[in-house]
Amino acid sequence: MIDPTTITRPLAALLDEAFGVSVAPHGFFLDSGQDGLLGTIDQISAQTASTPPALGQETIAAHCGHILYLLHIFEQYERGQQPAIDWPASWTTQVVDDTAWAQLRADLRRSYAIIASLVQAHSQWSEPALAAAMMLLAHGSYHVGVIHKLRTVV
Repeated sequence: MIDPTTITRPLAALLDEAFGVSVAPHGFFLDSGQDGLLGTIDQISAQTASTPPALGQETIAAHCGHILYLLHIFEQYERGQQPAIDWPASWTTQVVDDTAWAQLRADLRRSYAIIASLVQAHSQWSEPALAAAMMLLAHGSYHVGVIHKLRTVV
């Protein structure tokens, strides 16, 4: 059996980096611990977040709404619930004004803080829980990469 902290510490550090809240000066896979989602979107205006790179393509705001949905799903699983999943509904946010953009960023920050505390609270990891956390890291990191790319395009 592996000591749970052997998994929890590096997983939490990688999630913090992916979500841009790491205090580490250097990243494991990004330039810094703040280059993840929250650190990146705090530098983007509502107008930029609402601009599609091309007709019919998803905006930065849409990717953020999708990530927020993903965080809510992960939280429900962590709490032992079996949520009904509607992936198309996770993409409904496309355009935001300044107020909605600030709210979306605050919701992401708040939701990630909950997730981070749930991950840190693991005294043991079941295979499904660890797989879900790894999926969150991979899926969230993918969208961070897309957002990094989109901010240079729009």
